Amino acid sequence: MSEDSDATVYFEDVEPGTVTDCGATTVTETDIREFAAEFDPLDIHTDPDAAAESRFDGIIASGYHTLSLSVRLLVDAVRSQRAVVGGLGIDDVRWHAPVRPGDELHVENEILDTRPSESDATSGVVHESITVTNGDGETVLTLENYELVARRNGAD
Repeated sequence: MSEDSDATVYFEDVEPGTVTDCGATTVTETDIREFAAEFDPLDIHTDPDAAAESRFDGIIASGYHTLSLSVRLLVDAVRSQRAVVGGLGIDDVRWHAPVRPGDELHVENEILDTRPSESDATSGVVHESITVTNGDGETVLTLENYELVARRNGAD
């Protein structure tokens, strides 16, 4: 987060209903295989021959890779400006369709609701929905996130 307080988005600034286009990134086969080799080394992510024989007819990205790519876009577009204290949890993570080499992933963030923290008067909870689609507009990943965000003047 920037130290420039004029640019910082505090809890009070986060409005339910706000939708933010977080941009896009293209996934390559090299990206898929390198991530999987380190973090999720299943054949459907690492071995083109085995993946070709699978129900997916080729290499697909690990769901965790897709999740990680979406978090990066979220941080760049939204969270780097917010006074984020930390994450509280992720619910309802769903992988709806495989991500393939060459797919362009688009991330959208919607603020579902906000509330003051019950345990920390200096912050509030932001509940958001994240939707990731491919270049064809097909939803590939959805999740809900809860984040603790600092209040502007500590406690109002």
